[in-house]
Amino acid sequence: MSVKSLVAAYNELTKLDLRILRVIEVAHRRYEWVPMEIIVKWSNRSWELVSKSLRKLNALGMVLRWRGSYTGYRLTYYGYDVLALHTLSKKGIIERLSPTPLGVGKESDVYVAEDPAGNKLVVKFHRLGRTSFRQTRKFRIWVGERRHITWLYESRLSAHMEYKALVMTYNAGVTVPRPVAVNRHAVVMEYIEGLKLSEIKTGLERPEEVLGSILDDVATTFREVGIVHGDLSEFNVLVELENEKPYLIDWPQWVPRDYKNAIELLKRDIENIVEFFRKEYDLDVDVEEALKYIVEGIELKELELEEAFEEVLTQRELRTYVLGEESEENIEKALSNIDKEFSTTGREDREKVKIGILSQGREDSSKDMNDENPAHQT
Repeated sequence: MSVKSLVAAYNELTKLDLRILRVIEVAHRRYEWVPMEIIVKWSNRSWELVSKSLRKLNALGMVLRWRGSYTGYRLTYYGYDVLALHTLSKKGIIERLSPTPLGVGKESDVYVAEDPAGNKLVVKFHRLGRTSFRQTRKFRIWVGERRHITWLYESRLSAHMEYKALVMTYNAGVTVPRPVAVNRHAVVMEYIEGLKLSEIKTGLERPEEVLGSILDDVATTFREVGIVHGDLSEFNVLVELENEKPYLIDWPQWVPRDYKNAIELLKRDIENIVEFFRKEYDLDVDVEEALKYIVEGIELKELELEEAFEEVLTQRELRTYVLGEESEENIEKALSNIDKEFSTTGREDREKVKIGILSQGREDSSKDMNDENPAHQT
C-alpha cells in the first residue's frame, strides 16, 4: 500500500474503526490472533458493528483474519502505521507526509513529513522481519517467553531503542539528527539537508575535518554516553552539504560499551570509516591508535548482552518499550484510555484529525532508493 493510499484510507476511517484497531493492539499483549469475542467485549460495541468494522479494516489491509478453532484477527504493518500516524498527528507532531519514501531499507521505510508550522521532519517506520533477523536475539531478551509477540512489537522496540540512542547522544553533544518523538514503530527526527557519505565519495572539500569530526563523535558516544553504534559505515553518515557537517544516523544496532563484544564492534565501526577515507581520499589513519585513544582509561565490565543493556536501560523503561504490563489492572487502564479517545458522540468523522500529503512542489525531490543506494537519512 502506498503512503497516498494509506493516508486516504486513514482519512476514511471512523473513530469506531480506530477504536477496533486499538483494541486489537492492546489484546496482542495476550493473543497473537485476537478472538472475535474479545474484540467485541473489549470494544464495548455490538457484534454487528464490530463485524462491519473488521470487514472494512480487513479489506483495507490493516488487519488479517484467521479461521481455525476460532476466528481471530491481528494487526498488519499498515494497521500499525495508521495507529502511529493517528497519534503523531493528534499530538500536533506531524500534519503531512511525503507520498514517496526518502529511502527503503531492509528494516525501515523513511519519509519526509511536515509539522503544523510547515517545518520539515523525517519519519522512520521500523519494519523488522522484512528480510533481516539481526535484531531478534537482542529484543527477545526483553519479550521473554511471550510466544505471541509479533514483528510489529519487535519493530516498536527497535524504534524506541533508536530513539533512546538519539536522545542520549544528542544530549551529549554528538552530531545526530535532533530526536522529536517516538510512537510505536515510528521515530520522528530533524530533517537534515544532505547526502550519505557513500554518495558524495570524492566530493568533500575538507575530508580530514569530516573524518576527524566522525571519530570525535564515535569517541564521545563511547566515553560519555557509554554505547557503541555497532553498524557505522559510509552508509550511516549523513553529510550536511552546506558546511560538510557529518551526522551519525541509523542507530537501532547500538550496544552498551560494557557488552563483552562491544570493543570488537567499535573497532569494526572505526575500520569501516577509516577504510572509506583511505580509499576515496587517501587519508592514512591508524585504526589501532584511534581505538586506543577512544577506550583508554575506560573500565569495561564485559557483560553478557542482557546484563549490559540493563546497565543502560531501567526495567521500567524496557517494559514501556515492549508492551507494558500485562496485569488486569493495566489492561483495564489501556481500555479506559481507548474509551476516552474514541468515545462516540455522533460526530466521529469531524472530530478525528486528518493527515495530508505533501504536494510535489513542497516535497523533497528525491526518488525511491533501494538499500544499496539510499537517499538522505535512513
